Amino acid sequence: MSGRGGRGGRGGGRGGGSNICFSFQKTGACNRDNCRFSHELNPNGAAPQHARKAVAPARAKETEEQQEARKSYSSWKRRLGETPTNATTMRRLWEGAFDILEAGDRDWRQQLPQDLDKDDDDSGHPHLLALLRTKVVNADYNTFISNARNFLLTLTHSSLLRCIALDTHIGSLYNLFGGVNGQRAILFLQRLCDALQAARADGAVLTSTADVEATLIAMSVALFELLKRERRARFNEEVLGLVDSIHAVSNAFIGGTSSNCVARISNRLDDVRALVARARDMLASDNQDVDSGDDDNTSFYPRDLVVPSGRYDNDKKDIAKMVLFPTRDEIMSDADEFLPYTDPNQSHFLEDPVQRHIDTYFRLLRHDIFGEMKSALAGVMHMAKEDITALSNPRINCGDMRTNQYSNARVSYVTFDTRRGLQAQVEFLQPGPIRKQIASVKEMWWEESRRFEEGSLISLIWVQDGEVQHIFLTVSQKITDPTKEYGLTHHSDMGFITASLVTQDRPTVKMLMTALTGMTPGILLEFPKVMPATFAPILESLKAMQRLNRLPFRQWIIPEKCTGPTRVRTTHKIPPALYARAHGFKYPLKTLVTKGEDESLWVDPTSSCDDEALLNNLEAKTQLDRGQCRALVAALTREFAFIQGPPGTGKSYLGLQIMRVLLDIKVKADLGPILIVCYTNHALDQFLEHLLAIGVKKLIRVGGFSKSKKLEHHNLRTVSETETKTKLEKYMAAIKYRVLKSKEKEAKSIFAGLQGLRKRAEWDNLKVHIRKEYPRIYAQFRRTDDQGFQTAGRHPFDVWRTITSPLCAPASAAALEQIVQKANGNVYFLSAQERGILISLWVKETQGNKIGELYQIVNDAEKTQRELTNIHEELNRRILEEADVIGVTTSGLAKRITLLQQVKCKVIICEEAGEVMEPHMLSAMLPDVEHLIQIGDHEQLRPSVSNFRDLSLESERGKLHQLDRSQFERLSMGEPGRPLMPVAQLNVQRRMRPQISSLIRETIYEKLKDHPSTTAFPDVVGMRRDVFWLDHKKFENQKDTDTQNTKSKSNLWEAKMVHALVRHIVRQGVYNPDDIAVLTPYTGQLQKLRATMRSDFEICLSDRDREALEKDGFAVDDDSTNQNLASDAQGYQSKPLEKKQLSELLRIATVDNFQGEEAKIIIVSLVRSNEKQNVGFLKTTNRINVLLSRAQHGMYLIGNADTYSSVEMWQKVISMLRATDSVGNALALCCPRHPETVIEIQQPDDFAKVSPEGGCREACANRLDCGHRCGARCHSEAMHAVFQCEQPCQRRHQACDHPCQKDTCGESCGKCMITMNDVQLPCGHTKNGVACHLTLDVSSIPCDVKISKLVPGCGHAVVVKCSSDITKGSFKCPTPCKTPLSCGHPCPGICGRCNTKDMYGQTVANHHWCTKKCGRKHGTCSHDCPRLCHDGTDCGLCQEPCAVRCKHNKCPQKCHEPCAPCVEPCVWSCEHQGDCTMPCSAPCNRLPCDERCTKLLPCGHQCPSICGEECPIDCCQHCGMKSGEQPDMIMMSRYADIDLDETPIVVLGCGHFFTTETLDGLIALKDVYSHDEKTGGFTGLIENTELATSVPQCPNCRWPIKQYVAQRYNRLLNRAVIDEISKRFIVNGQQELQQLEDRLNDVKGELEESRKSVIPESSVQVRGEEAPELTMQYINDGIRNRSEDAISLTNAVKSFRLRMDMQHQPTYKLHQATVHAISRSTALDVGLANLAIESSAKSANRDRDQRITLGGSLLEIKVRSLVIEDSFDIARAVKANGFVTSLPLKFPGGSPEKKTEQFLRDCKKLIQDCIDESLPRLAVEATLYYARIAQLFGSSGLAKDTDRTRATEYRNTAKRSLEKAEKLCENSFRGRDTLRQAITSAVKMLNKEFYAVVTKEEIEDIKQAMVSGPRGIATHSGHWYKCMNGHPFAIGECGMPMQLARCPECGAPVGGQGHTAVAGVSRATEMEN
Repeated sequence: MSGRGGRGGRGGGRGGGSNICFSFQKTGACNRDNCRFSHELNPNGAAPQHARKAVAPARAKETEEQQEARKSYSSWKRRLGETPTNATTMRRLWEGAFDILEAGDRDWRQQLPQDLDKDDDDSGHPHLLALLRTKVVNADYNTFISNARNFLLTLTHSSLLRCIALDTHIGSLYNLFGGVNGQRAILFLQRLCDALQAARADGAVLTSTADVEATLIAMSVALFELLKRERRARFNEEVLGLVDSIHAVSNAFIGGTSSNCVARISNRLDDVRALVARARDMLASDNQDVDSGDDDNTSFYPRDLVVPSGRYDNDKKDIAKMVLFPTRDEIMSDADEFLPYTDPNQSHFLEDPVQRHIDTYFRLLRHDIFGEMKSALAGVMHMAKEDITALSNPRINCGDMRTNQYSNARVSYVTFDTRRGLQAQVEFLQPGPIRKQIASVKEMWWEESRRFEEGSLISLIWVQDGEVQHIFLTVSQKITDPTKEYGLTHHSDMGFITASLVTQDRPTVKMLMTALTGMTPGILLEFPKVMPATFAPILESLKAMQRLNRLPFRQWIIPEKCTGPTRVRTTHKIPPALYARAHGFKYPLKTLVTKGEDESLWVDPTSSCDDEALLNNLEAKTQLDRGQCRALVAALTREFAFIQGPPGTGKSYLGLQIMRVLLDIKVKADLGPILIVCYTNHALDQFLEHLLAIGVKKLIRVGGFSKSKKLEHHNLRTVSETETKTKLEKYMAAIKYRVLKSKEKEAKSIFAGLQGLRKRAEWDNLKVHIRKEYPRIYAQFRRTDDQGFQTAGRHPFDVWRTITSPLCAPASAAALEQIVQKANGNVYFLSAQERGILISLWVKETQGNKIGELYQIVNDAEKTQRELTNIHEELNRRILEEADVIGVTTSGLAKRITLLQQVKCKVIICEEAGEVMEPHMLSAMLPDVEHLIQIGDHEQLRPSVSNFRDLSLESERGKLHQLDRSQFERLSMGEPGRPLMPVAQLNVQRRMRPQISSLIRETIYEKLKDHPSTTAFPDVVGMRRDVFWLDHKKFENQKDTDTQNTKSKSNLWEAKMVHALVRHIVRQGVYNPDDIAVLTPYTGQLQKLRATMRSDFEICLSDRDREALEKDGFAVDDDSTNQNLASDAQGYQSKPLEKKQLSELLRIATVDNFQGEEAKIIIVSLVRSNEKQNVGFLKTTNRINVLLSRAQHGMYLIGNADTYSSVEMWQKVISMLRATDSVGNALALCCPRHPETVIEIQQPDDFAKVSPEGGCREACANRLDCGHRCGARCHSEAMHAVFQCEQPCQRRHQACDHPCQKDTCGESCGKCMITMNDVQLPCGHTKNGVACHLTLDVSSIPCDVKISKLVPGCGHAVVVKCSSDITKGSFKCPTPCKTPLSCGHPCPGICGRCNTKDMYGQTVANHHWCTKKCGRKHGTCSHDCPRLCHDGTDCGLCQEPCAVRCKHNKCPQKCHEPCAPCVEPCVWSCEHQGDCTMPCSAPCNRLPCDERCTKLLPCGHQCPSICGEECPIDCCQHCGMKSGEQPDMIMMSRYADIDLDETPIVVLGCGHFFTTETLDGLIALKDVYSHDEKTGGFTGLIENTELATSVPQCPNCRWPIKQYVAQRYNRLLNRAVIDEISKRFIVNGQQELQQLEDRLNDVKGELEESRKSVIPESSVQVRGEEAPELTMQYINDGIRNRSEDAISLTNAVKSFRLRMDMQHQPTYKLHQATVHAISRSTALDVGLANLAIESSAKSANRDRDQRITLGGSLLEIKVRSLVIEDSFDIARAVKANGFVTSLPLKFPGGSPEKKTEQFLRDCKKLIQDCIDESLPRLAVEATLYYARIAQLFGSSGLAKDTDRTRATEYRNTAKRSLEKAEKLCENSFRGRDTLRQAITSAVKMLNKEFYAVVTKEEIEDIKQAMVSGPRGIATHSGHWYKCMNGHPFAIGECGMPMQLARCPECGAPVGGQGHTAVAGVSRATEMEN
C-alpha cells in the first residue's frame, strides 16, 4: 500500500479539511519547522489518530453548495427506480447524469458511475441497456440523437475516464456498453450515424452544430475506449465500417467549418484503426519471413537478422508479452539476442512503422539495462553448473559489471506484507572487512557504504537438485540497528536483508519457495545504483503503447520516405497545435512587451518564423534578440517544435518566455497543466524557481530529489498531505485494506503449513492431500475399522512412517507409479525405502499445492494493492490537474508515468532534450498532448548509455543501434530519404569572451554571434593570456593501482600542474570560490585531483560525479586516499596555507557532468598523452563542444597537443590557438604589480620558484601596519592583508617596561608572562612564580598557603587555602555530616551540602541518600539484600541465583522463584547402614554411620572422613595438612592430635571441617534419631514435623550447610530446605497475584474510557444515507478490539491458578514422590513405611495455603464480572440509541445473558470453598460480585420475558447469600467495615423493582468495597506465625509478638503481648530461616 494510506481516515467533502497538520493528526507530533497548519485537537476535542483505538466517524458540516449538490444527486438517483424505457425518464436520466459530472462536485462525480454499475432494480444497468436498444421512432431524430449524445457525453466524460480510483467501475460500464465482442455498442453507434445522416437528408433541424460536434467527438472517444478496454471487440468485422461511417458523418456536417473538431475526430479514429490493425497482425503467423525492405535505399548494414522465435521462454515477437526482467532460461541461453537497428531502411519483422519504432527502442533500452548484467550472470551460472563450489568464491569475476558479492547466501524466511507482497529474508556472510568488527563499527560501515539502498536490484544464485537457479529481487528494507536481530549488524558473521520479488508470476514464486524449502546456500549479487523503479515504468509504458499501437505525433517522429528526387532534402511543414486551430485563436504577447511599448502584440498560429515584419516588431517591443524571436514564433506556431540553443544563447530564458505566453492562454485553450520535463534535478529546480519569481504559484514539483528551499512547499508529497480523499475513496480504501488483511492471514496459514512440511511429514499436514489424490491409501490409515473398533495409541500413519529409510534416492516416474499401485493394495506391504519415496512424493506434491495457493493469494493481493494505490493516486491526480505547471525530471516521469498519463496535459516542454534518450521521450508523449516543444542542443552531450560497446554510436558495434542518439538529434540531423525537422536556432551568445567562442564558432556553429557585452569581459588577473594550451609530453599513468576500473585514465603530472595553477589564480584575491572550475574527462583523474588539492581547498562534487566515482570503484569519502599525492603536491609550497583561507569551495567535475553550467575561469586537465595518439572520450565533437564552451573570462587547457591533433576538431582548435600564440610548453604568468616582468612556468614546481606568492620574485614594496617592510615576495593586496611580520618584536609592555616575549612582530603582544618571585600579598604571605601582568593587581593573586578557619554557622574548623573565602554562599563546609539517617546508617554527605539555608535564612537539613548496602536478611532465604539502603521499605524479592542443590543437579531459577524438589532416589549409602530409599529432597530414612571411611586418598593414606561422605583430598592428617585447625570444639583439640578412628571428621561446603561428635551436637542430630544411651550409637528414627527451625550453619563462618556436601545431616537439612522452597512458592504467588490485580485495574480503566467511542452518537452515513449494517459492524469491530486486553488478562489468571494449584506445591510433589518410593521399597517394615508417609502427608497439609489459590479464583471472578458488566452496558446503550439492523451484537465468548448463568454458578462454588478454608473476607467479596451480576441480569432490560423467572431466582439467591455474608462479617478481618457497608448497598439494590435502573452512586459504593486486592506477605527479616486457621503472617523487628491483632483473612486472634503469642497461634517455622 502507499505511504499515504493513512489519509483515508481524515475529513471528507470538498474544500479540503480542517487545516490540521497531517503529521500531527496522524502521529500526535510534527517535526517540521515553521509548519503553517494547526497543531490543535479537532473541534470535538478528539486526540490524534494514534491515541484513539476506536472513534466514531465524524460528519463534516456541509456547505450550502454541498447540500444543493446532494439534493440534486438524490433527485437524479430516484430516476433509476423509474421505468427505463420511458422516453422522458431516459432524457432526464442522462441529461441529469451529464449535468452532475459537469457540476464538479467530486463526491457525486465518483458516486455516479458506481450507481450506474449496479445490477438491480434501482441501478443503471437497465437504463443503459434500454437506451442502447432505442431507435428513431416516427422520424423523431432529435429525441434519439439528444438522448444518445447525453449518454455518450456521460460515458466519455473526462472525470470518469481519468479517475484512477473508479477504473474498475468504468471498465464494467464499457463491458456492458460493448456486449459480446463489442457488437451492442457498434450497432448502437451505427444507428446513431445513420440517424445523423438521415436527419441531414430529410432536412431535420438539429439543435446546433456544437451539439453535433460534441456527439461525433463522443462517438469516436467511446469507440476507442471500448476497443482499448475490450480486446475482443477489436476483432469485430464491423468496426472499420463504423469508423468510415463516423468519418463520413463528420465530413458531411463539419468538414468545412471546424478544422479543430475534424482533426480531433480524425485522430481518434486513426487510433481505432491502429488498434484494429495490430489486433489483426497478431493473428498472423509468428514464423513469417522478415521483410527485406525497399530496394531503392541500399545500406551498408548487415541483413542477417536474428528474429525472435521462441528459442527460450522470453524470446517473444510481441514485446507486450515479454517479461521485463531476464528469466533464468533467457540468461542461460546461448542464443543471440534480437537487437533491431534504428535505421528505418533496415530490415525488421514488423512492418507497421509505429510498432517497429516502439519495439526497437524497447529492446534496445532493455539491452542497455540488462545486456552486460545477463552476460555476467550467465558466466556465474555456467561456472556454478560446472563446479558447484564456485559459488563459495568470495570474488567471482563478473566482467565489467559492477557488483557487490556476498557468499553463503540463502533464503532464510519468507513472509507476506500487505503493501510489498512476498518478502524474502536473505541471509549471507558478512563482507570480510567487517565480519569480526563490533556492532557499532558495522552499523557505521553499512550506513556509509550506501549498499543495499532501498529499491536497488539484487540477484540470488544457488544450485538445487543439480540445477542452477536464479531470481531477481529488490531491497525493501535495510536494518542497521544492532538491537534488531534480523538486520545487518546484530550477528557477528551473518547479515540479513529483506527483499521483494521483482516479478511475482507463478514460476518465480515457486522458485522462491523452493529456495526457502531447499535452504541451499548460494551467492547474492548486488547491482549498485540499478533501481528498477527508474526504468521498469518506462519499459511498461512502451509495452502499453505497443498494445494500443498509438504514438502521438507519429507523422513527425517516424517520418515517411520522400517521394520526390532522392537527393533533394525536404523539410516538414508543421501545423500549429490542435487547440490553436480553433477559429479566431491568437497568442497574446503582452506579457513579454517592454514597459512603455504598445501592448497590442499577437502571434497568429499560422504565422511564419521567417516573417520579417513580425520578427522586427517582436525584437523592437521585447527584450528578445533576433534568434530568440524566431524561436518563440516557431515554438508557438508548430505543434512539434525544436529549438536548438548553442552554449550561452539563453535557452532557459527563452523557455521561460514561452511559458509566460502559454500560461496567459491556459484557461481559454483548456490546456490543463503545462508539463516541464528536464534531464537533471538542477536544471528543473532552476527553471521552476524562475517561474515562482514571475508569479506562478500553482506549481507542483514531482519527485523527491529537489534541493531547492523555495520549492519545498510545492512538492507533490507535501501538497498531498494537506488534501483529503472523498467519502467514496475512504470507503473503498477501507474495503481494500480489509481484503489485504484477510490475504495476509491466509498467507500466514500457508507459510505455517509449509514450515510444518519442512520440519516433519506429519499426518495433519498430509491428510488432506492424501484423501483427495490417494483415497484408497487414505482409507488404510483410518483410526476406526469396519467393525467400529478404534485404534489406540499413536495414529496409524505415524506408526507406519516409523519404518522408513532416512535417505531415499529419487525414483523414476515408472517406479513411482508402481509404488503407488502397490500402496493402493496394501500400504503396509511397502518396504522402508518405498515408504520413504512415497512420503517424499506426498510432501513434494503438498508443497506444490500450497505454493500454488500462495501464488493465487499473492496475485489477488497484488491486484487489490494496485486498486488501493489507484485510490491513493487519484488524490494526487486531482492535485496535479488543478495545477498550472507540473515539473518533473525524465527519471521522475518514468516513476510516475501511470499517474501522469491520467492528467490532461496538452502542452509539454522538454528542456535539455539533446540529453534525453528516445525511449524516455516516447514515454513522455502523454495521451492528451497536442503541443510538444523540445529545447536542447544536439551538438552538445548525448544521452548516456550503460552499454557503450553495443549501443553507442561512438563504438563500432553501437553504430548499428545508436541508442545514445536523442530524438532531438535524430530528427534535427534527418534520416536518409526522409524529410528534415525544422529547427529554430538561437544565435547570440552572452557567456564567452570572443577568443573562447571562436573555438566553437569556427568548428560547429557557423551562425553563432557574440553579444556586445562579451567584448567587455576583463582579462584574467595573474595570467598573461586569457586562453592558453599548456603543451607537455608527460605520458598518462599506464596503470592505476587505486581503481578497479582499468578504463579510467589519469595523469599525475597534470594533477600537480592544475593544483599549482589554481593556487596561483586564487592568490590574486580577485576571484570568488565559485568563479573557478576544474574539468577533466575521466573519473580516474577526478580522483587524483581531489586527492592532490584537498589539502588546500574544500572540494565540491556534484551528485552525478560522486555516483560516477562510486561506479568506477573509487572511495568517495576516503580522506586518506592518495595521501602521498597530497604530500608531493605540497613539496613546491613555500608555506602551507590554511584550508578555506584561499577558497572555501572549489568545483571539480567531469566534462559529462558539467553541461549547462559555467564559470569565469575553466582549467582543463585533458589527461591523455601517449605515443599511439589515442584520445579516448574527447574524440567526439559533442564532448569537445561542451568542454570549450564553459568558460566566461578565461580557459586553460593542459594536455599533449600531439596526442589530440589526431582528432579533426582538436586539430582545428589547436591551429586556431597556435595562430594567436596560445599554445606552448610554457605558461606565461603576469604580475599585476610588475607587468613588465617575464614569468614562465613549465613544471608544477616552477610556481614556487618564480611566483611563490602569486606575483613575481620581486620583494613586496608595501610596508606592513607595524612599520616593518613586508618580508614576502610580491603578492596581491588580499595576501598582503593577511601576511604576518616575521621580524622580532621591538615593542615593550607599557605597565612594566618588560620586552614583548612573542617571537615575531606579526603576533599580538598579549600579556607580560615574565615570572616574578617573592611577591608580597595583602594577607602577609609571599608567593613565587607569579606572571608579571598579575602583579598589577596583587589583590587578585590567590594565596595558596593552607590555614585553619572556622566555618560560620556550623562552627567546624577546616583547613583551606588562605585565599578561600569561607563566608561566601558558594563555599560548602567539607566536614563529613555523619548524622544518623532513618535507616540507622550515618549520612555520607558533607556538612555544607546537607545543611542549607531557605529563603528566610533558616538552616534546613537535606541529607544525602544512604550509600550503604541494605544487608537485611530476605524472609525466604539466607541471602542478604544487596540493594542500596532503601529506608526500611520492603526489600522485595531476592534476585540472587537459587542456592538449592543436590547430588543430581542445581536449581537454575532465581532465589525468589519456587523450584521443584528433587524426586530422584537418594544417593546416600554406605556398606554399614545400607541405602536411603527416600526421594532426594525428603528426610532420609536410614541411620547415620559412625565408622571411619576405609577409602584411600590420592596420597595413599586412609580417608579422615566418616563413612558415606565424599573423601576430602586436602585434609590428610598423616601428610600434615591443616594440622593447626581445631575441628574438635568440645575438647578444643588440634587436628594433628585427634584420633580419627574414634571421631572422624566431616568437611562442609565452605571448606571448614569438624569432628562428627562436634557437629552432631551442634546440629542436634539426636532430635531426629533415637540412640543407645550406653553406646551412643543411633538405633532408629524420630518423626518430628518441626524438624528444623532453619538451615543449620557452619559454626565458624555461619555459611549454610549444603545437603549435597554433608549427607549425614540430610534428615534435618532436607526438611529445612523444603520449607524454604514452600515459603518462596507462597510469597512469589502473592506477588504475582498483586501484579494481576494491578492489571485488572488498568483494564477496567481502559474499558470505561473507551466505552463511549464504541457506540456512535448516530448511524454511520454513506452517501448521505444511514447504513445500519455498517453501524453495527463498526460497533462489533470496536467491541472486538476492546476485548483483547480482558481476554489476555483472563488467560493470565487461569494460568496463574493452574500454577498455584495444590498439585504444583513443592511439599505435595515431595509427598507424592515419597509415597511412590515407599510403595516400591521392601527393605523397611510396614511400621516405618507408615511413619514416613504420615510425616510426608502432614508436611504437605501443613504447607497448604489456599489464600493464593482461592485469591486467584476470586480475581478471575472479578475479570469476568468486569467483562459481563461492560457487555451489559454496551448492549443497553445500543438498544437505547435505537439502532435497528439485521446484524446482531457480537461479544467475544457469547452474549452477556449466556455468560451470566455459568458465572453465578462459579461464584457460588468459590463462596463455599472460601468458607471451608476459613477465608471469610474472600467469601464476602465473591458474594458481592454474585449480587452485582444477578442484579444486572434483571435490570439491563435485555433479558427476555421468559428469563424473568430465572432473573428472580438469581436475585433471591443473591439476597440469601448476602445474609450469610453479613454473618461472616462478625469475624474481624481486614476491610470488614467497608465490605459490610457494600453488603447493605447491595441488598438495597436488589430490593428495587425488577427493571429499575441502579444509580451510578449506588454502584460506586459497592465498587469501592470490592476494590480490595491481596496484600503482599512481607519479604524482610523477622519470624513467621500462623493463626488458628493456618493462615501465615510475619512479625518484624525482634520477631516476637508485642501487640494483639486479628488475622487479616479470617479475623482469628493473632499477635500477643510481652513476647508471648495468644492461644491458637503457632510458629510457622517452615516459613523462616
